[in-house]
Amino acid sequence: MSFVRAFVRLGCCTATIASLAVPAYSADKKPMEKAAVAEATPSYYGPQPATENIDLTMYSRIRDEGFKHSHVMEFGSALSDGIGPRLTGSPNMAKANQWTCDTLTKIGLENAHLEDWGEFGMGWQQINAWARMVSPDPEPLWMQAAPWSPSTNGPVTGEAVYVDLQSEKDLDKFKGKLAGKIVLLGAMRSSPDVVEPPFHR
Repeated sequence: MSFVRAFVRLGCCTATIASLAVPAYSADKKPMEKAAVAEATPSYYGPQPATENIDLTMYSRIRDEGFKHSHVMEFGSALSDGIGPRLTGSPNMAKANQWTCDTLTKIGLENAHLEDWGEFGMGWQQINAWARMVSPDPEPLWMQAAPWSPSTNGPVTGEAVYVDLQSEKDLDKFKGKLAGKIVLLGAMRSSPDVVEPPFHR
């Protein structure tokens, strides 16, 4: 069985909360202090006009540009379908960088070019990753190589063992017992039967 560690990607969402400090002053402040506060107060805190002057021509131009001249789907397809995943340091990342430079030049930007941003390290690309159970009955396994994981020297076969590590001290009880084994790490997760579509439109 050829084995490479399983990789699980967790999506993380960061929420940013902005708070606006509204300056206030009391009625007993001196006129100079009131003037200083008013001068430091941004204009958008002031009273809004009763009637907004809407430039309908500009709104129409924006809509026309979005509906008739947009390249969003073309660009999205070029990156997603034409190039694919773009791990930092991978060949696909280099393709995406060059595509961006060429596309910006093609649409009329001047001096579009690539610049180094510093040292990163070793690049990585997954060529092939597969695994299958060979006993008691053959069974294909679905897996994904973790980025920057080393390759095996051809197919390897061994007994698969699960190691439950909660702390560094737990390593002591497995010392000398894992040679030649395919070690499974991480929390056990249930895999219930799929009886409903993953999502509904």
